Amino acid sequence: MPQPLPIRALVETAQKKRLLNRVTAERLGEFAAGKGVATRDELDRWLATGEGLSPELARKLRALLPMPAVKPFGPYLPLTHLADGGMGSVWLSAHQDQLGAADGRLVVVKTIKSELPIDLASSQGNEFVKRFERESKITRELDHPNVVRCLDSGVADGRTMFMVLEYVDSGDLRDLVERRGGLSEALALAVLHQVTDGLCEAHRLKLVHRDIKPPNIFVASDGRAKLADFGIARSTDANRTALTMQGAIVGSPLYMSPEQVLTDPTLDIRSDIYAMGAVLYFCLAAEPPYTAPKLQEILHLHCTAPVPDVRRKRPQVSDAAQAIIAKAMAKDRNQRFREPAELRDAIVAALDRMGALPGQAVDESTAQGDLSGKGGAFHPATRADMRTLTANLRGDEDAMEPATPAPGADQPTIASDLSGQATIASDLSGGAEGVRQTKGDEFGAHAELPTMAANLNAMQTMTALLLSQEPDPAAPVANAGQEPGTHATVAASGTIARILSGAEPAMVPIAGGRLEGDLASAIAGDWVTLLPPQPVADGPGVVLLARTRLTLGKLREAPCDLCVRNYPITVHKESCQRISRGHAALRYDAVQNLCQIEDLNAPNGTMVDGLVLPSGKTATLALGAENILVLAGVVSLWLRVVPRRGPKVASLDGAAAGPAAACGIDSDHQLDAVAITRPENRPELAYAQVLRRIAIGGPGADLPLAGARTRTVVELAVFQGRWIWRVPAAAGQAEPAWRPLADGTELDCGGRALRATAGQYTHF
Repeated sequence: MPQPLPIRALVETAQKKRLLNRVTAERLGEFAAGKGVATRDELDRWLATGEGLSPELARKLRALLPMPAVKPFGPYLPLTHLADGGMGSVWLSAHQDQLGAADGRLVVVKTIKSELPIDLASSQGNEFVKRFERESKITRELDHPNVVRCLDSGVADGRTMFMVLEYVDSGDLRDLVERRGGLSEALALAVLHQVTDGLCEAHRLKLVHRDIKPPNIFVASDGRAKLADFGIARSTDANRTALTMQGAIVGSPLYMSPEQVLTDPTLDIRSDIYAMGAVLYFCLAAEPPYTAPKLQEILHLHCTAPVPDVRRKRPQVSDAAQAIIAKAMAKDRNQRFREPAELRDAIVAALDRMGALPGQAVDESTAQGDLSGKGGAFHPATRADMRTLTANLRGDEDAMEPATPAPGADQPTIASDLSGQATIASDLSGGAEGVRQTKGDEFGAHAELPTMAANLNAMQTMTALLLSQEPDPAAPVANAGQEPGTHATVAASGTIARILSGAEPAMVPIAGGRLEGDLASAIAGDWVTLLPPQPVADGPGVVLLARTRLTLGKLREAPCDLCVRNYPITVHKESCQRISRGHAALRYDAVQNLCQIEDLNAPNGTMVDGLVLPSGKTATLALGAENILVLAGVVSLWLRVVPRRGPKVASLDGAAAGPAAACGIDSDHQLDAVAITRPENRPELAYAQVLRRIAIGGPGADLPLAGARTRTVVELAVFQGRWIWRVPAAAGQAEPAWRPLADGTELDCGGRALRATAGQYTHF
């Protein structure tokens, strides 16, 4: 079912910003839609409450939303913030007329703000405004399926120019390469073929892009690859006037041609062809062709170092692919492909040699999983790409930005004046120049083949097929709110650990079940207590709370959910005063599928697994291990996260259809419960945060009771907001029916009889 545009924008942006991976981002959208969120304001209010999310994740997601001061750009409403530039911002937006439409589309609004009122008819104005206007004009003229389209432009509030661009889902080429640890050869060539075809159209208009790099290439989920960002493009027409300073070095250092480094005024399309060769190297090696600690060193390598052989990183890459890289990146531009059409034909020839053209079986040895040729998984040291930075290249090394950023970080495109002489502006016209075929060299053997430019849909289909044949691992991201030294390591292994970390979706089937009895007779509400039939002072008991957030403190009243103290109270009353009224919170994050302990700014401290939890911070509980929580140095609790077992129970035969509650076996939660025991004081008392269900009883139960006399286990769950129970089936037997947990029902829990009753604070 289509999600409202504000939710879709948040999901896409969270993934692009790497706050969430693909799986958890999709789960965020489903969760937000389930909360009834439909508008940007409703999304902001939900994130402000943080319901169902860890506090840090809710804060980071809310920071993606525009501040109230950000007004619409003409008819386009900004939904989430994508990036900031030197003079403006980029927003994922939607036309206000489409906000309520089921098939509404997202667009990208790129802005630039001027300190002075903008008069587009005036010949005066700063260079940034003119460059922005020029980029808009270039992008409108470049009408090609492999170039990101400009849909609209205008001026908002008299001072903010904006350009509306086509939005491409699934992210950029850098993200795709880094997620997969490098692309297979066929996929890399198929993507580059499409981009090269778009570059052919730019060449026809006598344009040089000058900033081709992986972040400026987008690959949609349907296989379409698109070239973007013509912000520093220049015309090669003889009648042009230049917008960039003479002697200024512009571009991305990791993909910059030697003549671009040397600010050659005769720079032409072959500079873009050089960058295309460097991008192909990156796709196959998962790192740029030249790396060095300092920016100047990288630029020097582009001018002097031999073209690297990608087969040293990927021995199984074909000779044809390496030959394309070598020719595209030749130091002497006269030795490169003369124009994009020649590069495109060489890519087709390489795909043909591999048997990878549309309609043919793809059989290549560089598939994901073993890319090194040595039998092991390929784990390259990925590097980020450089975007727009100002660098002094006249010897002031102290002013240099480091060339090696943290993985995933952005670095700017260089725009640095080396001469101080300026000329301006932009004739984008220019006659169409005939596209020539390459013949007579090592790439000409297949010149008679029809180029794939004649059938872009076939190349797009092939790219989509290769994307689907090579599953995206969607590597997990760091847990939101995790502080150094406070994270308990996930101890589980296999599928459960991968699901709970967000590395893969939880394949949870939907099933039904049976109910014997009247569901209306079951205890309603989210709190039930199991106590001995005859009251026993400081005796056994189990407190079950079906809530996604529990506040732990010393109060036997709201806002405390779980009153934690040591017993007998008369002995420990003074020490228990150290515990705060609201000391800590146990939270379930339904998006990231994890449980966290949050310190609620308790003055006497919270400790998790022997490490002090900073005030107001969170620690993630490990799966499959005991997590030791100590409050104020007084009360010690052992917490065990119970992984989900069994399908979502959408219905029970014998029970009328009804709405699901926040927790229960009819919910989408990916964890069953958090079992809480007290081994140091009154171990006969236990608690549980029940997200779906929990088994209580003797050894082997999710919540084993101290002093159990048998291995008898009883399973309790919530369905439609009411409590139900059953005795689990023995191995190999059919699942038994559920029964209503009526007030006064006695259960055999490990040989101890406990009676169910609605929860009350007096039970503490």
